[in-house]
Amino acid sequence: MKTLLFFLVIFSNYCFAQDLKPFKTCTKTVNYTVDDWVLRKKVGMDLNIPDCNPSYNGGVDELKNFFRANAIEDSIYLFRTAISFVVNCKGQIGDFQFLHEGKVESRQEQVLAVVKKMPRKWKPAISKEGNPVDSYQIIIITTKSSKIIDVEYK
Repeated sequence: MKTLLFFLVIFSNYCFAQDLKPFKTCTKTVNYTVDDWVLRKKVGMDLNIPDCNPSYNGGVDELKNFFRANAIEDSIYLFRTAISFVVNCKGQIGDFQFLHEGKVESRQEQVLAVVKKMPRKWKPAISKEGNPVDSYQIIIITTKSSKIIDVEYK
C-alpha cells in the first residue's frame, strides 16, 4: 500500500511539473498562420499558409463541449472575442493574445482564462512538404448569459 501511495505521489508531482513547463515553439520564428485576414494583419501578411491547419484532436464538437461546461461570470450580453495562439509542431499550445486593439474588458479576460485551461490536444499544422510546423491559430468565442454558446476555429 505504501508503495502504491509513493508511486501516486511521484506520478502526480511529475504530471504537475509537466504543466509548469514554459511553452516553446519548435523553431525560432513562427512561419505559418491559418488564412484569417485579421490574424495575418497582426502576425504578418507574409507568413505561409499551411497545407493543413492545426486542429483539435477531438474535433470542434468536443472543444465546444469543453467551453460550454465553463461559465463566464457577469456576461449578461451577447459577447464575441477572437484570441490567437500558436500550435507548435508537437501540438502544444501557447502565446495567447487578443486579436483586437484597445482596452481589454473583464469578460475578455474571463474568456482568455478559459481558453488557457482548454485541453492541450491539438494536431499541428502540416506544411506542403508534409512536415508538422509551428502555426498561428485563431479561436472565436461567443458568450451570452454567462455561457459560452459558440466556438469556432480555422
